[in-house]
Parts: sequence; structure tokens; C-alpha cells
Amino acid sequence: MDLSRREYVFIIILLLAGIALVSCLWGKRSGSRDKAVSLFTFLNALLLHFFYIIYTPTYVRQHDVIGFGNNNGIGQAALIEYLMKEGHLPDFDPRERWGFFQPLLHHIISAVFLKINLLFGVNYGAASERLQLLTLIYSMVFIFYGFRIFRLMGLKGAGLHVSEALLAFHPLLILLSGSVNNDMLSHMFFVMAVYYVLKWYMEDSLSCLLLTALMIGLSMMAKLSGVLAAPAAAFLMLVRLFSDRGDADRIKKRIGEYALFALVVFPLGLFFPIRNMVLFHVPLSYMPKVGEDLSGHSLLARIADIRTCTPYACMIKNGAPYDEFNIFLLMIKTSLTGEYDFSGVNPYIGFFAWMLFISGVLLGITAAVILVLYISGKCFKNEVPIRLFWSILILTGVFFMLRLMITVPNFSSGDMRYIAWITVPLCMMNGMYLSDGNTVWKGWKPGGAELFIIGESIMFVIASMGVYYLLGMP
Repeated sequence: MDLSRREYVFIIILLLAGIALVSCLWGKRSGSRDKAVSLFTFLNALLLHFFYIIYTPTYVRQHDVIGFGNNNGIGQAALIEYLMKEGHLPDFDPRERWGFFQPLLHHIISAVFLKINLLFGVNYGAASERLQLLTLIYSMVFIFYGFRIFRLMGLKGAGLHVSEALLAFHPLLILLSGSVNNDMLSHMFFVMAVYYVLKWYMEDSLSCLLLTALMIGLSMMAKLSGVLAAPAAAFLMLVRLFSDRGDADRIKKRIGEYALFALVVFPLGLFFPIRNMVLFHVPLSYMPKVGEDLSGHSLLARIADIRTCTPYACMIKNGAPYDEFNIFLLMIKTSLTGEYDFSGVNPYIGFFAWMLFISGVLLGITAAVILVLYISGKCFKNEVPIRLFWSILILTGVFFMLRLMITVPNFSSGDMRYIAWITVPLCMMNGMYLSDGNTVWKGWKPGGAELFIIGESIMFVIASMGVYYLLGMP
């Protein structure tokens, strides 16, 4: 945006005031203050995400994209361009071109979108920049379904709005809204799968079960890590099957429904990797090594050495004395500011970056403690299968990341973008503690723990807005 600093700030304030007005009017019309707050949160997130893609070109803060129009034939941008120009799937071993091994759903959608823009006379540079509109939409659908999950789980009052605010302004989703690789599309379908499998379990609706299969399959069509939704979903399916024991007709019907589930999910999710395995002998779990090598650090150091002098992920190429090697610091920092250092942008961003890092650490610890209470049934009385579902989902993601970082000791393997969907259950955990029968609108008097959660959540949201608005300031 070709704006002065004063114009930039004025436009943001004006738009925020407009959002506040629209939300208030909606609240009066609907008669629900809760709906007004949710709308205000969602529209504010949309504004911040939109500003981010406006000031972030497709060659800045990307993962495996390389760049459009470079004629180098590698990276996910080149894969999109190949599909647009050739009009068919790659007819060679995808390992021959770096970045071509990925499942193709996102790249096919992007190629079609790019082609349509070119047909309407948009120049190539502008058309490739518009691809961020797709990832923006994916991120906002992700947030919308996160909101739906929170309500489906019974969150209300302060707990609902804390969870919504933490998710809506989570930096990981802001970064992915401008990243034109396949991460955000996969995460969008993942969180939709979580919503529909929970809804299926609660209502026992075949349509929701098939939608779950469709979403898991589509998530895997965008990125194979979408399969991480399967263990938790399979657990609820087994619970339902076990509840039908003793009724032969119901078991027969249930097995038939699960067969339909398999007929949807397996062809969608496994078509491309099986094709590559059959035609080009590519292993199903193939992933090239990328990023800075961390194998020189012992496992003990990668777990126990938590020294840090910056809120950003340390990287030698950014002027740091070493590449971030501690597993937990790497996960935390990449979830907040990615693999980037914003210290040179302007003199004010550092304060908000430290504020974001500290509040992010506190919220992570709080979410872990609440998860333990939640599993034990001492916080928010969901039935046992639902509590175990969330536990399995979270632990699946954490185990996946830990295994990846240990077996592939490279910097990039620790980036939390691989499991960005985990923001939904973690944000929900912080809201759970506030929602157990309480509502902020009816004389609720929070105690010390509740005030701490609310305080760190406000700190996190303010810090996230500060970092990512200042990042685009002229």
C-alpha cells in the first residue's frame, strides 16, 4: 500500500470504528450481545488478515513457493504454473523437481484461479498476487468453523469469547493467510472434519459422517498430514460401534455406514501418493530434507537448553549466533512469528513481539494444565468420549511434531505450520475453564485463575495486533 504512516493508522482506526458500529447494530437487531461480540471478533480478524495479505507479496514469508514467473521449474509456484500451462498431472517422477511431490488439490485450485485471472486480462504479476485471496478465504473459513466448534462444545460467555479471540488473532493463522502453499487449505478441511465428526457423534447423522470422510479426504488431497484427523475420528466411530453391541441389526447398519466412509476417504486421500508410488516408486511418506541442519545438537540440548535472547526464532541467516535448536522454543516461536525476524521493521515492534512471546508461553502452559483437568473431568463436564477425542487429537499432533523434529533434525521440521489446526483445541482449552456454567453477562464474578486467563488472553490479542499491524506500517 502506497500510504504514509499517518494515513495507514487513520485507515485502520476508521475501519475498526466501522466494525464496532456494524457489530453493535447487529447485536441490537439480533438481541444477542454474544453474537455481537463474536461478529466484532470475526470482522476484526478479517481486517487484520486482509491487511497482512495486502502488504505481504507472494515472494515474502513463503514456504517452498520460490516465486512466480521465475522459469526455474522448482517450488510450489512452479507446480501451480505447470498445472496451468500443461493442463494435466506431472507425468514424471515428482522427486525430479523440488516441491512437486505435494498432493495437488491446492495447486489445481490455484492454477484454475490464476488462469481465470489471465483470461480476464489481469497481468501475470497481479494475478499471482491475487492467489493470496484464496488462502485468506481458507483462513477465515478455518476461523469460522473454529467458532462453530466452540459453540458446539457448549462454550459461552467469557469462555466463548476468549477462545474466539485467541483463535481469530492467532499469529499462525495470520501468517498462513498470506502463504500461497498448500498448508492453509489442508488445515481448513481438517477443522471442518473435526466439526462434522463431533456433530455426527452427537446426532448420529449419516450426512455428517460422510461430510467427515469428505473433509479428511480433501485435507489429505491438499497435504498428507491431513491424515492426523483420522485417529481421533476413528476413536469416536469405535465408541459408536461399541455402543451398538448386542444389536445385530444396528451393528450391520453401522458397518455399512463405515464402509461408505472408507469409500469416500481412501480414494480422495490416497490417490496421488499411491499414483506416485505405483508409477515412480515414490515412498508414501516421502519428504525431502529442507532447512538448516540441527543434527549437531544433542537430544538433551534440544529439550533442556531453553536459553533465548530474542522473541523470534534464531537463525544464522538473520544475524543470530545459531539456528534455533530447542524443540519447545522452536515450536512456540514459529507459532507466533514464523521463521522470521521482524526486529528491523520499525522501533516499536520489538515490545509487542516480546509481549506476544511471553503471553504465548503462558497461554500454552495454561492450556496444558487445563487439558489435564479436562481429561480428569474436573473442568467442563463433557462426556468421557468427547474428552478423550480432544485428548487424542491434541496428542496426535504433538507426537507428530516431536517425532518429525527428532527424526528429521532440521530447522524447518519444527515449524508449527504443519499442525496449525491445533490452535483450535488449544484456544478452546483456555475458554473451557471460563465456561463451566458461567456467563460474563449475568453477574459472573471471576476468581484469580479466571482473571489470569482473561488477562493473558487480552495481552496475547493486543500483542498479535500490534506485531502484525506494525509489520505493514510504512
